[in-house]
Amino acid sequence: MSFAKILSVNLKHNFLIHFVLAVAVAVLTPVVFSISSLDARASAQPLEMLLSFVGTILLTPIFLPEQNHEIRDVIRSKKTDYLLVCAIRVMYSVLAVILITGIFVLVMKYCECDVTWKHFIGSLASSLFLGTIGFSVAGLSSSVSAGYMASMVYYATNIGLKDKLGICYLFSMYSGGDFSDKYLLILLSVIIIAIVFIILRKYLHGHLM
Repeated sequence: MSFAKILSVNLKHNFLIHFVLAVAVAVLTPVVFSISSLDARASAQPLEMLLSFVGTILLTPIFLPEQNHEIRDVIRSKKTDYLLVCAIRVMYSVLAVILITGIFVLVMKYCECDVTWKHFIGSLASSLFLGTIGFSVAGLSSSVSAGYMASMVYYATNIGLKDKLGICYLFSMYSGGDFSDKYLLILLSVIIIAIVFIILRKYLHGHLM
């Protein structure tokens, strides 16, 4: 199956509903938090505390189509590498997170908020890391429900422990923390995703031997 075919099938059948839900979160955010004429610190609140759920919505269900083990076994028997398909899903899901975050920051700018590229990067980092938590648990447990729960528990942990989580703290912009931690959070997200794929590769190889 060609890359274009894999992309077309997955975007149509596996991605669209989650993308719509992610956009709904972005639309809901101004209802929960004001996004008009905010200073730099206040602007971080809606970006980190609600828009970050976009990552959870888009990255956690990467393995959802194959959660049924019979369907997964059929896919593994095909010529196309199963994990390659999952990697393509990760790529377009991350691009969607970037797109939604970028547009939202631009809307805040239009609403006279004091936002800069740092708000975009910071929000993106929190969203990707929260999504990565759900992605990794869903992938390793073969349960997307467990992935969503893990993401929600981690979010709640951030509220309770606050900056005690160090670079893994999701709300560091709003709390006035070190912005460089956001870059490390993105890097950590990439590393965790890579580790999950490596573990799954070894697991699948062992079961196909």
